[in-house]
Amino acid sequence: MKDEELIELIINGNTELYAELIERYKNKVYSTAYSYTRDYEEAKDLTQEIFIKVYNNLSGFQNKAQFSTYLYRVAVNRCIDWTRRKRPKTISMLTCQDDENVDIYDFIADYDSNPEEILLRQENMDFIRREVSNLPEIYSTVMIMYYFQEFSPQEISDILGVPRKTIDTRLFRARNLIKERIRRKLDFGGGKVAMQPS
Repeated sequence: MKDEELIELIINGNTELYAELIERYKNKVYSTAYSYTRDYEEAKDLTQEIFIKVYNNLSGFQNKAQFSTYLYRVAVNRCIDWTRRKRPKTISMLTCQDDENVDIYDFIADYDSNPEEILLRQENMDFIRREVSNLPEIYSTVMIMYYFQEFSPQEISDILGVPRKTIDTRLFRARNLIKERIRRKLDFGGGKVAMQPS
């Protein structure tokens, strides 16, 4: 049964069917929450809040977008709200969906296998993850969604309600911001060597 058919039945009184919607999307929603919180209990609480909020607003859901798009929009917005409150206390060490540490350097580096690249790969992973977390919100959000939640640029566009070209631009600028911060770290004493001008 399609999501939209389930929703119609739920709105018409078959509320027990909401459990099926939760089952379909709970892992992805939880993974999204955990990417922001890096805390199992916080992520569980956020996941529960997200599904409750969606349920309470289900009658206002319009089929102009897919239910999954609507759900992830609610999830991302709730996670952003959490981050705004918690950021002074918490730095999100980003992970991918299977909880393996992500070598984010693979996503932003230029692959020319020079000594600087090797240094970055070996010694600067934590720095890079922190810098992604500390990017301006418009950039950190798309980085998390694209690299760690595996949403396509078009899906991110739909979820955030932002034009596709804007998403592409934000990803491009975010990668360049991270690269520039890495270069500064190396040039001004944060690393063993300075990167050569490209």
